[in-house]
Amino acid sequence: MPDANNLGITMEKKTEEHKHGKKERRRSVRVSIYAITRYFCPLRDMEVGVQTRISDISEGGALLVTFMEGVPSGAAVKMNFVMPGKSDRLVAVEGIARHTGILEKDLYRSGVEFLKIKKKDLFAIREYVASKSKGS
Repeated sequence: MPDANNLGITMEKKTEEHKHGKKERRRSVRVSIYAITRYFCPLRDMEVGVQTRISDISEGGALLVTFMEGVPSGAAVKMNFVMPGKSDRLVAVEGIARHTGILEKDLYRSGVEFLKIKKKDLFAIREYVASKSKGS
C-alpha cells in the first residue's frame, strides 16, 4: 500500500455526459489519502462514521476503499480529509455513493460523486490533480 510520501500516482482520463449532451474530460489521479466518512447505514438504522482510504480522486468524486463493509449504493456521504498540496487543506464534501463492490477479502470499494463542495475545496482538488497530471 503506498504511503503519503510515495503515492504511486497515475493519470486516468474519464469522460462524462454533460447536461447538454456534450462530453467532458474528467481527470483523476491515484492517491492514498485517509478520510473520515459518514453515511446512513440502513442495516443499523443510524449514521455511522468510518475511516476510509481515497484511492482515486477527481473534481467530481472519489473512489473509496473501506474495511469490513462497503458504503451502501445510494447512501448520502459526508467526507473530511486533508488534501495534500503547497499548503495542506482540510476538505469537507458531501456526495452520494454511486456504486459499491468487493475489492478483496474484507476490503470494499465505493465510488462517491461529489454533490456539495466549497469552491476553495474544489480548487484545492483541481490544483492537486493538475499538479500530478503534468507530464502524463
